[in-house]
Amino acid sequence: MMNRTGDSSVASNVQPVRTRTLSEALSFILEVRETFRDQSNRYSTFLKIVHEWKEQKRENRVDFPAVVARVKEVFNGHKNLIIGLNGFLLPADKIPLDDEDDNEEEGSVMSTARHY
Repeated sequence: MMNRTGDSSVASNVQPVRTRTLSEALSFILEVRETFRDQSNRYSTFLKIVHEWKEQKRENRVDFPAVVARVKEVFNGHKNLIIGLNGFLLPADKIPLDDEDDNEEEGSVMSTARHY
């Protein structure tokens, strides 16, 4: 593969960004709603975050670290939702998965298992 200078000895690490479909976005929203069916306030908060992010994006004033912090708070204990949301974000904007998330999720699974 040639780079812009014509030097074929340097391979490009740039990966094309896959555009997600509206159907995939709606499926993710439904997954979030189902996950929080017994916690409607968390689902409503997520929708509010998305709405506010879109408004900020239109006005070119996105405070991405604040958005990430709010999403992580809402999705706390649901690493699968963070992974799902990351599928819609640019590589540089992906929400990092903390080791703390693993411990909390394992705790939640253990707690559920004890009830059986």
